[in-house]
Amino acid sequence: MKSSIFINKIKKYSLISFIIPLIAINSCFLLFKFLGDHEIYKFVSYESLEKEEVYSLNGFFLKKHDNKRRLSFINCPKYAVKYSFITEDKNRLSEVNNNGVIVKIKNNSFTINDKSNPDVYIDPHQSLKKLNIRSIAVSADKTKINYKCAKNNIIFYTLIKYIPKLDSVLVDKKINYSSGFGIVKNPYFYGEVSISRTARYFPANLIFKPLIILSSFFLLLYWRSNFYLFSELKNKNIINHSPKNFLYLGSLSCLFLTLHAIFLGVDFDSKLFAILRKLIIILFILFEILAQIYLTKYLYKYKNNLKNYIKPLIINIKIIFVSVVLFSTIIAFSLLIWGDMSTSVKHILEWNYFSILLIYYLLSRLLWKSSQT
Repeated sequence: MKSSIFINKIKKYSLISFIIPLIAINSCFLLFKFLGDHEIYKFVSYESLEKEEVYSLNGFFLKKHDNKRRLSFINCPKYAVKYSFITEDKNRLSEVNNNGVIVKIKNNSFTINDKSNPDVYIDPHQSLKKLNIRSIAVSADKTKINYKCAKNNIIFYTLIKYIPKLDSVLVDKKINYSSGFGIVKNPYFYGEVSISRTARYFPANLIFKPLIILSSFFLLLYWRSNFYLFSELKNKNIINHSPKNFLYLGSLSCLFLTLHAIFLGVDFDSKLFAILRKLIIILFILFEILAQIYLTKYLYKYKNNLKNYIKPLIINIKIIFVSVVLFSTIIAFSLLIWGDMSTSVKHILEWNYFSILLIYYLLSRLLWKSSQT
């Protein structure tokens, strides 16, 4: 088989191995963030709140608690919503205070504070009735964007609008899987959440597990294609040795990455199982780095023989890259074992480390010249 075929395969598999894991972890992060940042709504009138709407007190609560209205991320007010309590004499109030009972609207829900009975539930409908409120006015404040509305996130709004089933799935997750989302800025910089936390719960696990297992498969094809290329080049007497150790190490890293994806989200009340999961991810990192080092070592060793096949600048960058990754890994493991890092710092390290590790495959895509015979 011509070496050009193996080179084309290496270029293809390395690009796929770079892109798919990035899609996997960042899709889970964006889903986690979307569900934490956005609210679900029931009011159909929110869909096009262009003018003020005034509801009788009974009508407002009937609409608010109408179970026939489908909860949705996209039936939401694009702008901030203003509420006003209207009294019998048509005065407008933003909050009502009567004998220590304070009723106001905050974040689209009623907040009631009874200083005399702080632990007793108070029905907001009955409280407003007793405070002589007869109607509630609802209007849009177009000077303020409602960032909790999905309409202000063009990507997710488009997906939900044209895939109605996705809306109902995400609503169900928002209601029933509170551990699977939260309000975060960016874990790459702030470390508010770990990769596993964003990926272990439904429906994020339906994204993460298949994509990571698929990544393992293409990584295995990548390591095998490199091995076959070396064998072909040896047969052509271009190099005098066809190494195998990077293939074994790379195959082991694929195995442990697959096991990590399978066991993610599986919880047993066992210290041994918890240790096993940590050992799996450690072994994946170890074998992955060793495979990268050995393959890069052989490419550098035969770079003069392969001058018609590879770009010298990229192989030099690869040498620097694997050296930096090895040094960083040693430092990171030392700090994790003997240091006292905060949880957020550990999360920052995790997100950036695994993303940077994938750059090796992007460099592999850039390493090889146009196909040779």
